[in-house]
Amino acid sequence: MQEILSPWSLSEDEVIKLLNTANTGLSDKEAQARISKYGTNTFHKKEKQSPVALFLKQFLSPLIFLLVGAVVLTGVLSEWIDMIVIIFAILMNVALGFYHEFHAENTLEKLTTYIKDRSRIIRNGVEQEVDSSLLVPGDIIKLSYGMRIPADARIIAVNNFQVDEAILTGESIPIEKNEELVPPALPVSERKNIAHAGTLVVQGYATAIIYATGDSTEIGKIASIVSATKRVETPLQKGINQLAWLIFIVVIVVVIGILVLGLLRGESLLPMLVLSSAVAVGAVPEALPITLTVILAMGALRIANKKGIIRKLSAAETLGSTTLIMTDKTGTLTLADMQLVGIDTKTSVLSGNKSSDNKIFSSDQKKILEFASLNVDVSIENQEKNRVDWTFHGRPFEINIAKACLNHNVPLDSILAGSSYLVLPFNSTNKFSIAEKDGMYIAMGAPDVLLKRSNVSKEEYLKIQEWIETTSRDGKRLIGLATFPKKHIKKHITLEEVKDLDFMGMLIFFDPIRTEVPQAIKNIESHGIKMVLVTGDLKGTAISVARSLDWKVEENEVLTGGEIRDLSDEELLAIISKIKIFARVTPEDKLRIGRLYQRLGEVVAMTGDGVNDAPALKAMDIGISLGSGSDVAKSAADLVLLDDNFETISLSIDEGHKILANIRKTVVYLIATSFDEVLVIGGSLIMGIALPLTALQIIWVNLFTGSLPSLAFAFDDNMDKKRFSKNESKQIFTREVKILTLSIGILTSLSLLVLYDILIKLIPNIAEARSIFFVCFASYLFAASFSFRSLHNSIFSYHIFSNRKLNWSIVISLVVLVITMAIPFMRHIFNLAPLPMYSLPIIIFWILFNVLLVEGLKYILRKVEHIRFKISNQKLSLIK
Repeated sequence: MQEILSPWSLSEDEVIKLLNTANTGLSDKEAQARISKYGTNTFHKKEKQSPVALFLKQFLSPLIFLLVGAVVLTGVLSEWIDMIVIIFAILMNVALGFYHEFHAENTLEKLTTYIKDRSRIIRNGVEQEVDSSLLVPGDIIKLSYGMRIPADARIIAVNNFQVDEAILTGESIPIEKNEELVPPALPVSERKNIAHAGTLVVQGYATAIIYATGDSTEIGKIASIVSATKRVETPLQKGINQLAWLIFIVVIVVVIGILVLGLLRGESLLPMLVLSSAVAVGAVPEALPITLTVILAMGALRIANKKGIIRKLSAAETLGSTTLIMTDKTGTLTLADMQLVGIDTKTSVLSGNKSSDNKIFSSDQKKILEFASLNVDVSIENQEKNRVDWTFHGRPFEINIAKACLNHNVPLDSILAGSSYLVLPFNSTNKFSIAEKDGMYIAMGAPDVLLKRSNVSKEEYLKIQEWIETTSRDGKRLIGLATFPKKHIKKHITLEEVKDLDFMGMLIFFDPIRTEVPQAIKNIESHGIKMVLVTGDLKGTAISVARSLDWKVEENEVLTGGEIRDLSDEELLAIISKIKIFARVTPEDKLRIGRLYQRLGEVVAMTGDGVNDAPALKAMDIGISLGSGSDVAKSAADLVLLDDNFETISLSIDEGHKILANIRKTVVYLIATSFDEVLVIGGSLIMGIALPLTALQIIWVNLFTGSLPSLAFAFDDNMDKKRFSKNESKQIFTREVKILTLSIGILTSLSLLVLYDILIKLIPNIAEARSIFFVCFASYLFAASFSFRSLHNSIFSYHIFSNRKLNWSIVISLVVLVITMAIPFMRHIFNLAPLPMYSLPIIIFWILFNVLLVEGLKYILRKVEHIRFKISNQKLSLIK
């Protein structure tokens, strides 16, 4: 086999010869040999940040800048012990940051492996599905509506085939493809007979021969050129980084004030510079950005364990802010197992005798089933084996049509032969497909749509339409069949020609409800999240499904697509909040409805699986695609449901709430405690009393009380059941977070200053007083961190020690504190005196006091919130 130049200018036979393949495809043995030669079909990977680069990145933080400055100052002063301890603090912070960020990055990369792309190809003469990474030059591939094309391929057969090539050419309008030759010297955008890797099939079907895979494809060449990839932070990470630098600037200003106060009091310049740097280190919440990255990554991993894959890190946070879910029906609320439960002919419907009740199909019913099989796109593997071992690939209801043909001895010639009779593939706009055989067109699709295009009388129309509505109210899905003669010899058919149809009857399908969905809906609504059903199904089917979920829906709470299109945006806005079901809608309707909800201030999550759903999925706050959906939908979504299960949405939203809760408690913990050093040192200078802490003591305490517990919050599963207002549910800095941050930060800092003042007045030995204060300063957050596990509920309302990571971080910090105080060498380094026995009750009292302080503030906030809620309800009652 040789490299093909300009395959778009070569005939099908020439391409087959040059690629040493055949219309029956390659053998498995030959395909494996070509993988060994050409490699797997994977594009040039984005350059991953090396561990060395990630390690060096940790030095680019406010903390490290200040500590490096402190190292220089202590070196100049020949304070070698101080310098060694500060260097150790630098390495500890860098190591912690590197470990957690490296772990978070690998976790997110691992999640991308959960979603596998599959392709339908011909090998060994039969159609089969394989992992797209195993495709090789010479493979014959089947391309269909909704696929992302996995490799560059020369098209050899098409059926209304259109491709979105925007990712490659920038052209936003889909391009119609064909199998005709074009000149060799043409740009990518004009190669009409080439299906390029990475582009999206938006209509029809095609068969093609792969001639380039991986880096050899057009998009692969581009990826190879781009050797460096700019890493994009989430909006949350950007905001928090900006906040950290803002705090850093404010702290520098405050620290300069402390330095000036110290010099005015007669303190030496260089020691005050070191102390000021240490205060700045303690006041900057340097662990905040990395902790938030870990929180988001761990949240995404927990969601993945529940069969939901987060494709964008920011979506993990947004999930917790969701206020409304627009859900589809098939596959999410139901099992997506469209079982054929009957066939009703036009004659039986008009006579009032439901032929669908018959277990043995008549010749007319079998004819409908046979015509339906011509309209399906199903492939069967293992045809050489017994029928029970056959493996079907395709959409669920089309697979069930094929299986029904087998069960009722209806010929499956088109499927078994791998040939297609389709001349107009199905799409969600037309709502029908058309096949052609023996000079006749067979249309299959929405029965109401086909009925409107049929030649039935007005009386027959009304009777069949009433039957459709009655059957759909039982939760059944109906697929209509109709025929009309082929009048012209031409390749394609236009929509205008689809008229005067001979309506034959309907296939009746039933898709059972998932048993876990009712409880999942209750769980979602318990968070104050509204749910609406948006479906392309008939109104009666949608209402029946909703009621089977114990979801109370009245007729006036349902809108159909036709009614929606008759309303202006303003008219729809006025009533949209009262609607629970949108039936018979198109993807364009879904996009419009979602945007109107967003105008009302809702944070909207929407499910979808089709090609035409992609714009709506991309436009919503959270786009949710089914794992079985089209590649186009999955590429536009933020969350992919591997199991197509609505319960996964519920579980993912629970995790989203945990993520938001963990972010909020981390923000309060780190920012509130950053007040301590500034107010204690600054207050001591203002009061004219001896400085309570040295630079080394501040750095040592900050290293173990700040970073370790805050990182442990990333693994916390304690979630407040508090309901927030619609606006607050989207925010990190809620009213509660702001009040707690300021009140805890200021009150604990002032309490520390009062404690120190009391200690130096009551204890004659200033060294002992400072040592007792050091232990109080270092230890009170150990116990208080358990209170921070909930910013709303009492510490006694949840299992205090259920976060093992937090428990271990406290144990490690306590061990370090005990070692610091117990070993003479360590005490000497940190300029501490041995603790007297009478200090123990003081330390215990101080720890309990701070726990009670935090709990007391939470209690006051709960009471205020309760009063505000009562007043709000009273006002609402008066308005009503």
